[in-house]
Amino acid sequence: MRRVLVGFTILQLALVILQFYLATFGAFQTPPPTSPEGAAIGWHAMNGIFVIPAASLLTTIVAAFAKTPGKLIGLCAGPLALVAVQMLVVFPLAEVAGATEERTTTASLFVFGFHAIVGLGLLWTAIAAYRGARQHAAETARAVDAV
Repeated sequence: MRRVLVGFTILQLALVILQFYLATFGAFQTPPPTSPEGAAIGWHAMNGIFVIPAASLLTTIVAAFAKTPGKLIGLCAGPLALVAVQMLVVFPLAEVAGATEERTTTASLFVFGFHAIVGLGLLWTAIAAYRGARQHAAETARAVDAV
C-alpha cells in the first residue's frame, strides 16, 4: 500500500506541474479568445478545480489506508485545501477588489498575484508529500527486511 501511495503522490505532483504549464499555455494564447469556451486557460481551470482536488482526495485516502503519520496525510490533503483557498478566498477577494469577467482593477490584480503564490504552496505540498511517501515506504521496507 505504501508503494501505491508513492505512485499517487507522483500523479499528484505531475498534475500540479501540468497546472503551471497550462497556466502559461493559456496566458499566451493569441489572438485572445472572444469567449471563455474558446480559451486555452479553461484547461488550467478544469485541472485546478476538478482534477487536482480529486487526485488529492484519493491520495489522502490512500495515505490513511497505508497508515502513514498524520503529517504525511496532511501533506497529501494540502493541494485540496489550497484549491479551496483559491476558490473561496482569492477569487472572491478579487471580485470585492473590482475584478469582473470584462475588466480588472489595480487592487484586483494585487489580489490575483496571490493566486500564483498559493500555486507555489500547492507545488511545495505536492513535492513534500512525494518525498514523505517515498521516505515512509523506504523506512517500512528497511524495517521489514530487518525482521
